[in-house]
Amino acid sequence: MNLLTKIGITLFALFVGFSMMSQCSRKTDVKTQARATEVVLKEYSKGLDLDAVTILAKKSKDAADFERLLNSQSEGLNNIDLNDDNKVDYINVSDYGSGDQRGFSLTTEISPGKVQEIATIEFKKDGDTGTVQTTGNPSLYGPANYHHSSFGLTDALLIGWLFSNRSSYTSPYGFGNYPPSYGGGWNRESTGSYVSTMKSRNAGSSVSKSSQPVISQPATSPNADKVAAKARAISNPTQSQRSFSTNSSSASKPTSSGGFGRTSSSGSSRSGGFSGGGK
Repeated sequence: MNLLTKIGITLFALFVGFSMMSQCSRKTDVKTQARATEVVLKEYSKGLDLDAVTILAKKSKDAADFERLLNSQSEGLNNIDLNDDNKVDYINVSDYGSGDQRGFSLTTEISPGKVQEIATIEFKKDGDTGTVQTTGNPSLYGPANYHHSSFGLTDALLIGWLFSNRSSYTSPYGFGNYPPSYGGGWNRESTGSYVSTMKSRNAGSSVSKSSQPVISQPATSPNADKVAAKARAISNPTQSQRSFSTNSSSASKPTSSGGFGRTSSSGSSRSGGFSGGGK
């Protein structure tokens, strides 16, 4: 074997090795970015406590009343901000289902035409009692996230309306078109403060959380495939998300106060995220 052949073999081996290292690096970057995106999206879900949502639904008189209470600043339940303008997003409610199984779909329009389903609330009637189950959309809350409680047909105002012979309800509001009571939204509360408030608010409630559904075959939400937030975050990660991606690969979990691109100040906003230019 002459010298030129040896040099050629050596160069070829180096080229193959470099190519394999580059491919491994790209795969690692993709996995790290995907993990960071998942963490980022789950941080957004901390803006809407599903235990409190379940309790609020049970005390509402109908879907319109539930939507009004969800978007009431004085009620203090809604703190979700998916388009990163530091304003609480308006949550739309629509109902679906038939017979003994009905449901609410909670959505928000991140930007014109881009809708994200946040959660569903399912009601199943069984004689004079029944079950209510709130499920966070997996794109925000992760898989197997169920919150459930029971109800009696005589102690829940909503139930009489929900299972009556009536027209279905769909929120009349959308991006840029909101009721006067909501206006343009209000500044979101810091994550740490909101989580602490919800913990106190939910103390002693009858809502339980589990990784398995108690309503095994719920009616299908018409908005189940609307995951605009997930698609946006994965297809167009911001510089802040890419930076967070690198940092999160060595972190065991996000901080409880602030989260992605947030500080503990209620006046701060998240860096990057979803576009939309306001409510």
